[in-house]
Amino acid sequence: MTINTVYIKLMGTLCLGIGLVVIVFLTAEKAVHRNNAFTRRYPPHPLNRLYELNLGFNSYYVAGFEGDDFYLGNHTAPKHLLKINLVTKDTSHVKIGFQTKNLPFRNLRTALYPPYFFIMDGTSPFILRGEIGKWTAKLWVQNAGYFLKAVPIDSNKVYLSTVSTALNRTVLGLLKIKDKPQLELNPDLLTPQIDGIFDSDGTLFFDGGSNTLGYAYLYRNELLIMNTELNLIKRLKTIDTITTAQIHIASDSIDHISQLKAPPLVVNKTAAFYGDLALVHSPRLGKNEPAHMLQEASIIDVYNWRKETYEFSFYIHNTENGSVKKFHLYDKWLVALMGKTISVYQLNPAFFAPPSFKTK
Repeated sequence: MTINTVYIKLMGTLCLGIGLVVIVFLTAEKAVHRNNAFTRRYPPHPLNRLYELNLGFNSYYVAGFEGDDFYLGNHTAPKHLLKINLVTKDTSHVKIGFQTKNLPFRNLRTALYPPYFFIMDGTSPFILRGEIGKWTAKLWVQNAGYFLKAVPIDSNKVYLSTVSTALNRTVLGLLKIKDKPQLELNPDLLTPQIDGIFDSDGTLFFDGGSNTLGYAYLYRNELLIMNTELNLIKRLKTIDTITTAQIHIASDSIDHISQLKAPPLVVNKTAAFYGDLALVHSPRLGKNEPAHMLQEASIIDVYNWRKETYEFSFYIHNTENGSVKKFHLYDKWLVALMGKTISVYQLNPAFFAPPSFKTK
C-alpha cells in the first residue's frame, strides 16, 4: 500500500467522522426545538396586522400604555421615552428630568402605571416615581432591597423577583410603600430544581383589570397565577412537556460565582395577560409543525388560566429587523417589539373577548 493510498484512506475516515459529528449535532439541535408530544391548533385570523414602525435602534423596550399612547424606554438613553399614538401613528420624544443627586445609576428601567411612571434600578437599589405628563422623577424609595426584575402594579406597590440571601435562591416579592417601605417575600411560590437561581428564572407579568400577577418559568412548562398579595391562585402547565429545567451550571471556585456553561433549553421566552387569557411565546415546535417556521415567525400559545385550558396558537411573523423580543396586549391591540421595529396588530374579538382593564 502506497503512502498516497494510506493518506487518502485517512482523509476519508476523517471526513466521515466529521460528517457523522455534524449529523449528530444537527439531529440533536432539531430535537431541542421540537417536541412531538403536543399538537397545536392554529385557527384562521385571530389577529390582523395593521402596520409596522421603524424605531431606528434596537435598544428600546416596552415601558407601558396610557390611553391610545404606547411608550418605549431606551436602555442606552435612560432619561428618554418614545411615545407612539397607536391610532394616528404619531411619534414624539419625552425627556425625563431627575430630581436626585449622587445616585449610582447602573441599570435603569422605566415602567408606567398611570397616572405615574416609575424608574427602577435593582442593583443600586432605588426607585424613582413621577407623574405622567409632568415627567419629573423624584426619589420614591431607596435601599429597601435589591431586585432582579420589577413591575409596578399599583401607585404604591411593585411586584418583583429577587435573590433571598437567607435561602440563596430566587423568590417573588412585593415592595409596598405606606408610611415607610416594606419588602414582603413569599419563598413558597418558586420551586427550586437545580440551583434555585438560574433554574427559577422567569417572566413577571400583570393584568390590571383582574388584578392578577403571573410568572412564567423560562426553562420549564409552568405558569404561576397569583393575586396582588402574592397568594397563589393556580399553577398551570403549558402544552410543552419539559417539567425540569435543562441547564448546566459552572461555578468559579475562587470567586464562588455561578454561570450557565451552555445555552439552556428555553421553554417559555416571555408571557403576557389579556383578561382571562395568558399568552406565552414558545420557541419549540410541536408535532407536524414545519421546522422553517422557527426562522420565519414566533409562536404564541394562548391559555385560559381560569378554565386551565389550552385554547389555540398563532404566529407573529418576523420582520427584516428580527423576531419578537417582547409583546404586550392592551385594549384592542397587540404590540410586538421586534429588533428595530414594532408591529401593531388588531385583536379579533371572536378570539379575544375585550376584558375590563386599567391603563397599565
